[in-house]
Amino acid sequence: MIVNSIPTVAARPAIIEDPSNLWLVHPLADRLLPAALRLGIHPNAVSFTGMGCGALAGWCYWHWQQPAYVVAGFLFMVGWHIMDGLDGKLARASGKTSPLGRLIDGLCDYLTFIFVLLPIALSFADWQATLVLASISGALHAVQSAWYEGEREAWKRRARGVFTTEARPLSGLGIETLYNRVEQSLGSGARAIDHALASNTTGLATYLAASAPLVRGLCVLSANNRTIAIALACLLGNPQLYWYWEIAALSLIAVVMAVLLRRREAAVISAVGALPVPMPVTPPLAG
Repeated sequence: MIVNSIPTVAARPAIIEDPSNLWLVHPLADRLLPAALRLGIHPNAVSFTGMGCGALAGWCYWHWQQPAYVVAGFLFMVGWHIMDGLDGKLARASGKTSPLGRLIDGLCDYLTFIFVLLPIALSFADWQATLVLASISGALHAVQSAWYEGEREAWKRRARGVFTTEARPLSGLGIETLYNRVEQSLGSGARAIDHALASNTTGLATYLAASAPLVRGLCVLSANNRTIAIALACLLGNPQLYWYWEIAALSLIAVVMAVLLRRREAAVISAVGALPVPMPVTPPLAG
C-alpha cells in the first residue's frame, strides 16, 4: 500500500537491523542504560570501555590454538558490541551527541579489530606474510564497512523524506574527512532513486518496502558477523580463513548486493514514474 506520509525513523530501524543486535546486543545495552544515566557516565567513556574489551579479546586470541581462549575472546568481543550499542544510546538519552563522540566511537571500533587481529597475525611463524594478508583484508574491511554504513544511512535519510546528500558534521580534527568521502561516494550519496522520490514522494513507501529486505541482508557485512567469523576460523584451527573470507567472499557479496540494490531501485523508479503526482493543496483565500 502506498501512503503519502513520511515515516518516523529510529536511530536503528528494526526493519533493517542485524538480528543479533535486535535479539542480544541492543536488549543488553538497554538494560545497562538506566544505570549509566544514573551514574552520569560519559558516552565516550563507554566507547573506550568497549575498546578495552577488544584489547582483552586480542590477548585471548593470541592463544587461538586453545578453544577456551577463543571462547573467552569471543565473549569479550560481545562485550565490545554491547558497549558499542550503549554509547550511542547513552549519548542520545543524555543529550551528549557530538561529532567528536561519533569519531571516537568509529576509531574505537576499528582499533578493536586491530587489537584482535594483529595478535593473531603475529602468532604465526611466518608472521610477515600473514601480516600482509591481514593488511589487505583490513583495507577491504574499511571499504566494505564504509559502503555498508553508507547504504544504511541513505535508506534511513530517505525514510525521513530527505532525498539529498547529508553532510556529516565534523569533529574539527579533520581525520574523518576521508572516511566520510568514501562512505558518501560508495553508498550514502544521492542517486537516481533520490531524484525520483523527490519528484514524487508517493512512491516512498514502495521504495522502503522493496529495499528494506536487501538493506537488512547487508548485515552479513556487519561487525557482528565478522566477530562470529573470527571465532569460527580460530575454532576450525586456521584463522587465515577469516582473512580469505573477508577478502574474497565478503567482497563478492558486497558487489552482488550492490547490483541487486541498484536493480531494485531501478524497478522502483519505473513504478514511481507511473504513479500519479499528488496535486498541491491551495489554501483558501482569507476574507
